[in-house]
Amino acid sequence: MYVLIDLDENVAIDPELGVIGEMDEYNITANLAIMADRLDKLENIADDLFESLDPMTTPLITYPNREGIYRNLGRVSNFTYGFIFGMLLAALLALGLKGVM
Repeated sequence: MYVLIDLDENVAIDPELGVIGEMDEYNITANLAIMADRLDKLENIADDLFESLDPMTTPLITYPNREGIYRNLGRVSNFTYGFIFGMLLAALLALGLKGVM
């Protein structure tokens, strides 16, 4: 890959090597190794996201022996949402009964 410095003079720089030179407009090459590495990382992340639908799998970056972490996190988050909803409902009922009496 290269970065164009001056379009009129066809001067470009290679950011990896730091070499500045005249660009040959008929011989354009691209270094796809960097992009291939990034695509591999993106593919691993996409696979991890797809595998997270199974509650018995582990995340991509995790400590060993953490199977079932998604199921445990699901239980904790559902308990938290239920507790908050229950407390709000109890508060609304208490305020509603206070107004009636």
